Amino acid sequence: MSIEQLAHRQTKATKAKISKNMMGKKNSQWKDGRHPDYYRRIAGAKKGDGSVIHHKDENRHNGAKSNLRKIPKAQRGKHDSIHNRAANFRKGKGKK
Repeated sequence: MSIEQLAHRQTKATKAKISKNMMGKKNSQWKDGRHPDYYRRIAGAKKGDGSVIHHKDENRHNGAKSNLRKIPKAQRGKHDSIHNRAANFRKGKGKK
């Protein structure tokens, strides 16, 4: 029996229970109870534009607009260099 056939056999109560159990943090599409595009929307990035959202304080839970920086697709290497430079600084290998 296929999944589609099983879905038609579920009662409305069962469907409601399944739906309720897939909301918010329980849903695999959500990070920390927020939609994956949450920070992208705050930073003004469009879905699928290839840009990266950088958290200036490196705390991915800090969604303040002043902490977010949109880095265009053409400058993705810049985002990597920001993190590499910070990692080297923490290890005592260079200037920040």
